[in-house]
Amino acid sequence: MKLPLLSGRQVLMALTHLGFVEIHRKGSHVKMKHFDGRVIVFPFHDEVDRYTLKGALRDAGIEIEDFLKALQK
Repeated sequence: MKLPLLSGRQVLMALTHLGFVEIHRKGSHVKMKHFDGRVIVFPFHDEVDRYTLKGALRDAGIEIEDFLKALQK
C-alpha cells in the first residue's frame, strides 16, 4: 500500500493518536515510544520520504492501515 506524502508534523500527530509519546528530539529526528515498549525514529521534515517512513513503521511494528486510519483522526 502506498503512503501519501506527509510532513513530519502529520506523522507526529498520527503516531500520537496511536499512543506514542515523544521522548527525544535532536536535530531533525524525533524519537517516540509506545507504552508497550515499541520505539520509532523518523525525520521531522517538511516532506518525509515515503520509503523512510514505511521502513520506520515496519521497524516499530505499526501496520500501514492502522497508521492511515490514525491520519484521518
